Amino acid sequence: MFLDANIFIYAFRSQEQLGAVCQKLIERVLKGEQAATTSVLVMDEVFFYFLHHKDREFAKKIWNNILNNRNIHILAVDEKVAREVMRYTDIGLEPRDALHAATMKANLIDTICSYDKGFDKVKGLKRQEPK
Repeated sequence: MFLDANIFIYAFRSQEQLGAVCQKLIERVLKGEQAATTSVLVMDEVFFYFLHHKDREFAKKIWNNILNNRNIHILAVDEKVAREVMRYTDIGLEPRDALHAATMKANLIDTICSYDKGFDKVKGLKRQEPK
């Protein structure tokens, strides 16, 4: 399962219901009960968010927590991915989301955990919200 940026942001930002659900998912990943994949681009989104909504030290802490978690596989965004992006922008995805979808396709991942309903437009991709 590919974890979208909003999962990390809710998990580390919010004490409301969405945050609690995302925290539980991240805890399952930490324990090795749930396989997880993300990308360096997702990490960039999360870092940028917390850099602007918290502070640099908090953003760095989240970056390192993701990077050093042995249960989260981090994928590169490379030329193979870049060549697929327009395919997804043509169906209405925003560029970053198109990069996520292309990263998933290049790595044969068919499920994304995200609250972003835009991913529902992608044929062959399943979006699920954390539970």
